[in-house]
Amino acid sequence: MSSFFARKADSLPMIGFQNNTKMAERLTSRGRVLLFFAFISVMASVAVAQSGGSRVGQNRGYATDQFEGFEAYDLDERVPQKEWSMWYSLHRDTPAEQLAFAYQERKEGNLNHARKCLEALVREWPTAKEAAEAQLEIARLQEARNKCDQAFEEYQYLLIHYAGHCPYEKILETQYKLANLLLHDNRSMFGWLLSGNDAVRERFEVIVRNAPRSDLAPECMLIIAGLRVSDDELDEAVKVYDGLLNRYPTSKQAPDAAYLAAKCRYDLAKRSQSNEARCRDAVAFLRAIRTRMPGHPRREELNAWYTEMTDLLIDQNYRNARFYDTKQRNVAAAKAAYRRFLSEFGSSKYAEEVRQRLAVLEAAQK
Repeated sequence: MSSFFARKADSLPMIGFQNNTKMAERLTSRGRVLLFFAFISVMASVAVAQSGGSRVGQNRGYATDQFEGFEAYDLDERVPQKEWSMWYSLHRDTPAEQLAFAYQERKEGNLNHARKCLEALVREWPTAKEAAEAQLEIARLQEARNKCDQAFEEYQYLLIHYAGHCPYEKILETQYKLANLLLHDNRSMFGWLLSGNDAVRERFEVIVRNAPRSDLAPECMLIIAGLRVSDDELDEAVKVYDGLLNRYPTSKQAPDAAYLAAKCRYDLAKRSQSNEARCRDAVAFLRAIRTRMPGHPRREELNAWYTEMTDLLIDQNYRNARFYDTKQRNVAAAKAAYRRFLSEFGSSKYAEEVRQRLAVLEAAQK
């Protein structure tokens, strides 16, 4: 706004103090109007920010970009286009000549200098037809130098900025191979051994987002969920397993996902044996899997979990009803709890005892 007023002030004709004063008054009036609209604009921006539009992890992409159990996908974190840098110098006058020069450097064994020449090409002529080829060669050179992390990033840059000018499926397979190498050698770009799985897991998430319909997607999701389990993030793992089952129900990974999702739910219920919601979730899921996959290769174990979780759910509901009856001595709540118990577990080992106690409570109020 200050530059705007400065330009306007400079353009005022110097034809007398009175005229200048009147014009300044008009300018001041116009300035107030502009300031008012600027204020409205700022307030609108603040409202968007407060609603979460600019928060990390909230600036989501399209609905198809969202996968439950994945790290939040932020549009501001997408790979930006490379820009000119003083660290990468041109040695030829055209993209074709620069590319040929880089290939010659590579042939002579000057791999790092070849990479820098290719970087200069991509940054100076990003829209040239040689740019996609140069970017692909950058990624291959990083891969040849066993720089798996950097190679993955360079391939990702290629898929984002030159998707229509590269072998997409082949690059996805290469990214999958690199992610697996990183999985078994979990180090940072500086060579430090990492204690967590976040960085590696996010590589597999990138592959799924790159091609959700690819055959690699369900396999990557299985790995992602497994890494969540390794970090003891069972709730997040369940989301990923469920997402795999919903998106790829006929994939070869679906039976494993079903078993592992059931295992996570079983473990969560066992950890909190007083948490009825956990137990109900496990029972419902195990019941659904037994129905949908009657020939599951691990059905005996699934059946055993189902029986154990059902017994736990019965015990929980019985204890709750007894609590209302004997601890709180709330007759109305106890009667309601006993009735719910009989409607759901009428053939359980506690059923006859509950019927008798309910009859006593009802008779006492007559």
